[in-house]
Amino acid sequence: MLRAARWALYATVAALPLYVVRWHYGPLPTTLLETLILITVALYAVARWRDGIRRPILTSYEIAILALLAAAAISILVARDHRGALGLYRAYFVEPVLLFYVAVDLLRGVEHVKRLILAFAAGSSAFAILNLAVFLQALLAHAVHVGAAPNALYGDANYVAMYLEPPVALAAGLLLLGPSRKWRVIGGLWLVVCGSALVVMFSKGSYLALAFLAVAVLITVPRWRIPLIGAVVVAALASTQIPLFMARLATIPSSLNGREQIFGSALGMIRDHPLFGLGLGGYSYLFRNAAPEVYPHDMWLTFWVEIGVVGVIAFAVILFSLQWRGWRAWPKSDGFYCSLLWGVLGALLLWTVHGVVDSPYWKNDMSAEFWVVAALQVVSVWAILRRSDAAQEAAVPK
Repeated sequence: MLRAARWALYATVAALPLYVVRWHYGPLPTTLLETLILITVALYAVARWRDGIRRPILTSYEIAILALLAAAAISILVARDHRGALGLYRAYFVEPVLLFYVAVDLLRGVEHVKRLILAFAAGSSAFAILNLAVFLQALLAHAVHVGAAPNALYGDANYVAMYLEPPVALAAGLLLLGPSRKWRVIGGLWLVVCGSALVVMFSKGSYLALAFLAVAVLITVPRWRIPLIGAVVVAALASTQIPLFMARLATIPSSLNGREQIFGSALGMIRDHPLFGLGLGGYSYLFRNAAPEVYPHDMWLTFWVEIGVVGVIAFAVILFSLQWRGWRAWPKSDGFYCSLLWGVLGALLLWTVHGVVDSPYWKNDMSAEFWVVAALQVVSVWAILRRSDAAQEAAVPK
């Protein structure tokens, strides 16, 4: 049963974009992703119940997680549409957090982690190839609009870009620091596929985040500095010869002006409801009297306006604690966990930077993706610290 739960976890991670497949169980709406999560959790719960285990493994994040869940639960009562808010609570908080605890327990060994990474690579690469095919079709038909890049399934290129950022970071970690030629090849192929799809989504937030990831490479992986600088120079020169790319960059001033208006509206709502926000699903802004915005294009403003000040603080504690503890443990790492933890921290960095100008996390796939990445950080740090402690004990004279 535990083995079945582990394979269900792999399938769930591979199928994150399939939340777009929707149906109803009677009056209750659901998605394929939600069904996979519930199957995984159910298999895990039965297996652990048989083993006599009645509570999840503690991870040092429980206080912040409970505060986040409590703030989101209160926001259901605050929201005007209680039924809709309950659905968002279930999809964005309860189920992803359950997936986090299941993954932390099931990923007991490096082989389990490797299989999950391969599943993530397969699923994200398949999604990336689908988006590349749609983009190529539009390019051949001269129908590419950089303000609304052609994409598959999601209907919004920014959503595709934000989902692809963690796969790109994990792939980069394998390419840069993979423990063997096989894993470096896997990382390289994964990076080419997902990175190409990410670039042609024309997300300026992703371009900004990738610039920060490049700086992280320069600081943490010295042997790649010269190749990276050369690649950046070549890419910068080549981009000036690509009209679509230059056309996208030309929209930066209007984007900044638009963000100023949206941020102003969100801050006004927070000023009126500083403690609990507007409740889940409560934000709504008609941008320039034409485009309805469901989130204020900033991760922190979104958390605050949706679930209140406690929620935004709790999420900040989780996000920055994951990064702080991860970077402290990374210098002690080696082998597969060295490349994995670097990729995880790179993914969190990408989302942190992109979160200044958009709202990662606030979709079915990205909320689950965040907690899967968090679980990978936890199991990686635990493995690294165990190995470090064992080495120190072995070095002590008997």
